[in-house]
Amino acid sequence: MEELPVSFDEASARSRRRLTVLALPAFRRRSLNPFQALLYDEAGRLDVQVEDWTFARALLRRTHIWHLHHPDTVVFPRSTLQSAVETCLMFCLLVIARGRDTRIVWTVHDLDSSDAQHPRLERLFWRYFLPRLDACIYLSEAGRRLAQERFPSLQEVPAFISPHGDFRPAYPNTVSRAEARAALELPEGVPVVLNFGLIRPYKGVPELIDTVGELDGGEAVLVIAGRVWDAGVEQEIRTRARELSGVRLHLRWISFDDTQLYFKACDLVVLPYLRILNSGTAMLALAFERPVLVPDRGTMAELGERFGTSWVRTYPDELDVGTLRSALSWACRSDRAPPDLTGLDWASLAHETREIYDAMLAMRRGTRKAHGTRGAPV
Repeated sequence: MEELPVSFDEASARSRRRLTVLALPAFRRRSLNPFQALLYDEAGRLDVQVEDWTFARALLRRTHIWHLHHPDTVVFPRSTLQSAVETCLMFCLLVIARGRDTRIVWTVHDLDSSDAQHPRLERLFWRYFLPRLDACIYLSEAGRRLAQERFPSLQEVPAFISPHGDFRPAYPNTVSRAEARAALELPEGVPVVLNFGLIRPYKGVPELIDTVGELDGGEAVLVIAGRVWDAGVEQEIRTRARELSGVRLHLRWISFDDTQLYFKACDLVVLPYLRILNSGTAMLALAFERPVLVPDRGTMAELGERFGTSWVRTYPDELDVGTLRSALSWACRSDRAPPDLTGLDWASLAHETREIYDAMLAMRRGTRKAHGTRGAPV
């Protein structure tokens, strides 16, 4: 097994240079998903200066590292012309970065843009982007395996594993279950199912409404909370929920302060992804100590192994009413210890990220030797 060429403690003892990093994203999406901001807040204490990646900064700034979490955002715009222009700009900037010896690392959160609005352009993007990587960071071993199955060329790219962090520092958690239910006008004696987060077609929300509709009246209340990405999906959700008294729609952006109300009020978080690799919402549910029901897709089985059957339950194929009813009974049990989030603090993850940056800079460009963090071979 190969160890990192320099451990963090050894590097700390030396006069380690300050690193400059452009991250996509870094801080600007803190109010939507605090993952990167929490990581880079701590990295700033380790002689790492991080700024948000923009086209202008990528062109004008010479930096040691580009840390790209969602590089395919260039193909996200609905306008095909805008997506094409931004993709071409990214291609040009990747050439410039390599000419400056800027190292490029991708943290693999997803394997596609989920909604696939421009599939041909997206295929072109991955074909050009992947050969220009100097390293990949995976959130789990299952994520590494699935990514390398999808993109076999990644087997030749140095790989590191550093898991998803603990969301507890980012969200207030001060209200009781009774206070949360009162604030949301939810009944006390009925189990509450929550679907939370940005609502996009691949998240299976209309199908979840249909499944809840098959429960007996008063068996559960479904709360859907989050902004809808697509107007067509919103109309579908509203149409399917119209005749169901047990469905409550909160189709808007949920503030950090209000997030606790939804998780503290619920008994079970259901995330019926039609496709998925990693789930930040599942990690958010665990931060609020709420059990999660997810499909056996992507890395969800490994999530269940990591946190145990008391906290994560997976199901095969499609969600049906029997599976949901069984999960409700399981979730309403009270005999479970808090989920173990040891080692997922952002200070530890920032140390690992600094190690990865140092390892990347120490490697000769073009090397195909794999390394790992946490003593784990990859």
